[in-house]
Amino acid sequence: MDFVIDTTGSLASDDVLEPSINNENSLVSKLLEEYRQESATKKKAPRKDDKKNSLMDSFFKEMGWKGRKRKKPQRVNVSAELQNLNSKTEIKEVLKKSVITPEFEKQHIAPPFELSEKVLKKQRKKEAELTKGKKWYGLPATEMTEEVKRDLEILQMRSVLDPKRFYKKNDLKVLPKYFQIGKVMDSPLDYYNNRLTKKERKKTLVDELLADSEFNKYNKRKFKEIIQEKQKTHYKAWREAKKLKKKKK
Repeated sequence: MDFVIDTTGSLASDDVLEPSINNENSLVSKLLEEYRQESATKKKAPRKDDKKNSLMDSFFKEMGWKGRKRKKPQRVNVSAELQNLNSKTEIKEVLKKSVITPEFEKQHIAPPFELSEKVLKKQRKKEAELTKGKKWYGLPATEMTEEVKRDLEILQMRSVLDPKRFYKKNDLKVLPKYFQIGKVMDSPLDYYNNRLTKKERKKTLVDELLADSEFNKYNKRKFKEIIQEKQKTHYKAWREAKKLKKKKK
């Protein structure tokens, strides 16, 4: 760039500034053109993905196949879906309390929106019957199946099972309504001989007693004793009846 210094003030300001500005613009334009040419001549470094794609494209062309472009995964707005789900669940909960049902047209009288005190008391009684109460920590009333019924009957007659053990009398003569069935877990401190094997373990108490050989022997012996006592009583009754007949004659 050329600089002109005016010491006398003979040169005008416009005459001096115009050539300097034109020179600056020409230099800037030259620099921009050089930068564009360099950027056009320079080639970008190929990436690994580009090399793979080029090889795959050439392979597809040789085989005569048409390459498929991979679809980009669509992003889903999770927050919007969650909001819709929450709104749906709220609507379902509200519709449960509604009076209008699918069979509303068939009814002769519309059901009341609010239940009476009598109906509420009945519902509370039904709910209270399902458990024993808070004092019994909500002991439930389990379903009485045949297997459970047999197990409870055996527990009531437990004094007959083993004559060497003494048990208290049962508080109830009827089978209980509220009870709960648990599972006895073997402790790791016990020796393996004290534990039951898989074959000895059964689903119910009846199956365990039938599989026990000692219990079966005891039952057979008691059964024979009972039959012998009955036979003796029958024989005595027959003898007494025969004597009475002779006296009448």
